[in-house]
Amino acid sequence: MDIKGKRVMIFGGWGLVGSAIAKQLLEEQPSEIVVTSLRKNEADEIHSILENHPLNQGTNIVSVHGDLFVREELSDMSKADIYSKAEQVELLIHDIYDDLGSDIVHNSKLFQIMDLHKPQILIDCINTATVFAYQNVYQIVAQLRDEISEIRQGKASDNTLIETVERMISTLYIPQLIRHVQLLIESMRQAETKLYLKVGTSGTGGMGFNIPYTHSEDKPSKMLMSKSSLAGAHTMLLWLLGRTPHAPIVKEIKPTAAIAWKKIGYGKVVRRGSHIPLYDALPSVDSVLGQELISNPDVTWKRLGDDYLESVYIDAGENGYFSAGEFSVLTGEGQMEFVTPEEIADLTMLEIKGGNTGNDIISSLDSSVLLPSYRAGLIRKDALEKMEVLEEETGKDSVAFELLGPPRLTKLLYEVYILKRIKGNIKAVLTADPEELAIQMEKEILENQELRSTILSVGTPILLKDGVTFLRGPDMSEPNFEGHTVLKINEENIEKWTGGGWLDLRVSNVKKWQKRLAALGADMKKETKQDYSSYYFRNRRFLGGTQRMDIGIIVNWVLEYEDMGYRIK
Repeated sequence: MDIKGKRVMIFGGWGLVGSAIAKQLLEEQPSEIVVTSLRKNEADEIHSILENHPLNQGTNIVSVHGDLFVREELSDMSKADIYSKAEQVELLIHDIYDDLGSDIVHNSKLFQIMDLHKPQILIDCINTATVFAYQNVYQIVAQLRDEISEIRQGKASDNTLIETVERMISTLYIPQLIRHVQLLIESMRQAETKLYLKVGTSGTGGMGFNIPYTHSEDKPSKMLMSKSSLAGAHTMLLWLLGRTPHAPIVKEIKPTAAIAWKKIGYGKVVRRGSHIPLYDALPSVDSVLGQELISNPDVTWKRLGDDYLESVYIDAGENGYFSAGEFSVLTGEGQMEFVTPEEIADLTMLEIKGGNTGNDIISSLDSSVLLPSYRAGLIRKDALEKMEVLEEETGKDSVAFELLGPPRLTKLLYEVYILKRIKGNIKAVLTADPEELAIQMEKEILENQELRSTILSVGTPILLKDGVTFLRGPDMSEPNFEGHTVLKINEENIEKWTGGGWLDLRVSNVKKWQKRLAALGADMKKETKQDYSSYYFRNRRFLGGTQRMDIGIIVNWVLEYEDMGYRIK
């Protein structure tokens, strides 16, 4: 892709890699570069650097600050500030776990900046796995277990337990990652972003389970393994996005070494965004070890005035400041070693412009995974024919068991199956009066106990023609109550549930099926007799659906053309 004249956004633009990429982008003369960072001072700093950079030949520089993983109103708060008010915590949990409605999407900080600037190229340099994993759910679970133990021993329950549970719920890694990627996808779709490139992480700087750098006595620590697990999960979600129709081009560069460096200097050492205060302690009566080691004991130390730790350091960006000794160990041969941010920026530029670096992990996965086979395609027909023979011999039609999912698949298969039982062919369905056809479908359900029982027993509810009479068995695959015991019945929910998995015998659904089947027939007519080439095979696959009303082929068409549910690789 040509970068010149394009709008480019960089998540984490102040960081080590983000700033290196931003500087190289200036040479390509994009119309606008939007850089984001967590803190305002960071966003202002990179804005000034890029605005006044000698390579800037008229590119408009915009900086945005705030947490991209929460909604706008929480984006300038620390997690401690968010947890200080119950209503804010409820919002946080709502945004992670509830259905992805317009409220969650449009209030997201990520969506709002994407919607405002509509970048054609998005470069994501945030270390997402670290952001989530370093919330340290293990520590919160340990605290929760202590509180539960105290309650079991007789302590009265209080709000502390509730607050800890809410912290744990809002810290679970995978739900946060999934919601982030969902918001990312929706934001890119609405912004019409053409290319997304992620600079990811291995979580261990390329080292294995023997990594000697850890966050606890475990080797490796659970938190570090969480980071690597999330890095892998994130890559797989991006791989899925790259196999999704009408999605941006997706690439990921995953460095497997330490990344350094931003600057070398002498001064106050920064840790987690703050300077390190200097303290001192001397032996005393209060400093003798007793029976217990307390996390927050009485003070046995003293603050050394307003002094802070000062030393020679090397700034490794998001990884923080390293001492000379630490940097020497970390980057030594056989340890993490290191790669420079400029090298990552070079690869990023090449990938965006269409070069083949061999470092795009999404392409690597595509070339490594096992694909559908020629042999399987050949013997598929034999399997289906054998099942048809058994259906005829037993008199049992094999429609759906609600094991494949989603519930919508079972609902679609049974609806077209009932239409086939009543009318036999597509032409008869299309010429029938929708009202009369709905009456016949309901009659088939009410008079055919075996059919009705099978549908209800696999977990598919049935909504009769009047739109209010409802048949169900003990299990329902739709809706997913997700821990609730009661859901409100209203027009919006009924439409959601009938679309998602209820057998729908209303006239409106009959008309929808007639429209579908008419569209299926129209697709078949696109293939002209003069051009019986390979070009039309995509439509020719569905010929069986029109000729003998094959329920599998018809539903295949619905999933492919209506739900856009088809593979592109």
